[in-house]
Amino acid sequence: MNYIKQLNALYDWLQENKLSVSASSLYHTLLMINNRCGWTAWFQRTNQSLCGLIGIDEKTLIRARNELKQKGLIDFKSGNKKGEPTKYKIIDLTGEKDGNIPVNNTKAGIFPVEPPVKPPVKPPVEPPVEPPVEPPAIYKLKLKQKHKQEDDDEDDDNKAADGKGFQKLRKVFEDNVHLITPFEAQVLLEWLNRVEPDVVEMAIQEAVKSNARNIRYIEKVLINWHSNGLTTADAVKGYLRDYQDKSKGGKVANAADRGNIVSGDVQRFYARGLD
Repeated sequence: MNYIKQLNALYDWLQENKLSVSASSLYHTLLMINNRCGWTAWFQRTNQSLCGLIGIDEKTLIRARNELKQKGLIDFKSGNKKGEPTKYKIIDLTGEKDGNIPVNNTKAGIFPVEPPVKPPVKPPVEPPVEPPVEPPAIYKLKLKQKHKQEDDDEDDDNKAADGKGFQKLRKVFEDNVHLITPFEAQVLLEWLNRVEPDVVEMAIQEAVKSNARNIRYIEKVLINWHSNGLTTADAVKGYLRDYQDKSKGGKVANAADRGNIVSGDVQRFYARGLD
């Protein structure tokens, strides 16, 4: 499976389908884990480890993975006992299948031999099974209950994300960079579990000042700050202020190279961790 092709296929799928925030975060996390596992058919993780990575509770995790399975994006097998890991499988959305092509040794060398093409086998056609007919009143009641449950699930996801300041960050990101993708939203959500929302917003603004409007630069700034123990807005402001005071009177060649003399001292500070 190819990571980039799978992501592109997912985004094509999202043009006509919908995923909740928690389901989208879970899918990107499972995709990252399977990539590190070497794209094995099945891999396993405990509920506790996934909840820690995504920043959600176990109830939300179970609802998210059920949503992904119902929409044909993953398959999973729960553990038999509490605490046992769940086995997961990523469904290939690209339509490609991995496999080895056999080779034929000849005197001239080794040449690839294409496997024989088997004619498709048509499954037997079964007559359609008509569902039992329910009275109109019961059908309308069940439909109303289903729609209410879907609305409640979406409200829960939005409240959980907004409780961490995500909606504000999303607006700042889209006003200054571009429309946010599910992967970029996942990155911002993960950083909200490590630093204050204002710190993430400051990182976005620094990317704008440096004319590097992309999630990769924003995350590198956050990694730099976090590695120095800066998790609050006051800590970041104080640290940058001290660095600028020490740099007064020095050259700003790095800033001139970037075409941004105003924030030159700050850019030299980033360059130590980003190069």
